[in-house]
Amino acid sequence: MYEHDAPLNDRTIVFTGSNKPQEAVKLVGRLGGKAIYLPLIETSLCDSEQPDFKAYDWLIFTSRNSAEAFGQLAENVSARIAAVGDKTAETLKQYGYEIDFKPTVFSADRFVEEFPAVAGNARCLFVRGSLAKDTITSMPLEVDEWTVYETLLKLDNAKKLIAMKNCIVIFASPSAVAAYCQAGGNWEGIRVAAIGHVTEHAIVRNGGHVDWIPERYTYLDVINEIAKGS
Repeated sequence: MYEHDAPLNDRTIVFTGSNKPQEAVKLVGRLGGKAIYLPLIETSLCDSEQPDFKAYDWLIFTSRNSAEAFGQLAENVSARIAAVGDKTAETLKQYGYEIDFKPTVFSADRFVEEFPAVAGNARCLFVRGSLAKDTITSMPLEVDEWTVYETLLKLDNAKKLIAMKNCIVIFASPSAVAAYCQAGGNWEGIRVAAIGHVTEHAIVRNGGHVDWIPERYTYLDVINEIAKGS
């Protein structure tokens, strides 16, 4: 798969998401690189009233954070579960939920193309974070929303990242991009990997260039892409 045994030798990979991706961090080490975890965002549970889950046929999750928050806030529900992404699905399974639908590509855009044919006339609840886009609610279905967590920008960490040079930075959300830019970050002196085309668009919109974006939107896949191109 790789041209060298240690393709990431002398490379520093910075992870910026709200959750440390343990498997990907270990993979960087096995491939000879140095991994740094510097989260640019954090999440906080919302103190909001729970909806009547019995009123919904489907619950929709598009992030690991929404799945984790739901698991902490809600009791077992009988509705069917739709999840975008393996990590989202894995988190829900840890709380005892079975996944009834996942899109063929881990993106909300692909989800809204494929899910309506499965859902029919079902009533859906989108379990979301405070900065979630309106992609899910754009479907021709009855979709209510329940905000379970708030996304906060960690600008102090963003400033630390700005001071770093000659590193590869992995952005996994537009929120992390926003934190970097609000702290005054520019795109000189770093190389950039994006997980997801929405994140890629946020980087480009803010004047950056994406060097790596995997076909499958996971940390392991983006590390493998970086290693193959090193």
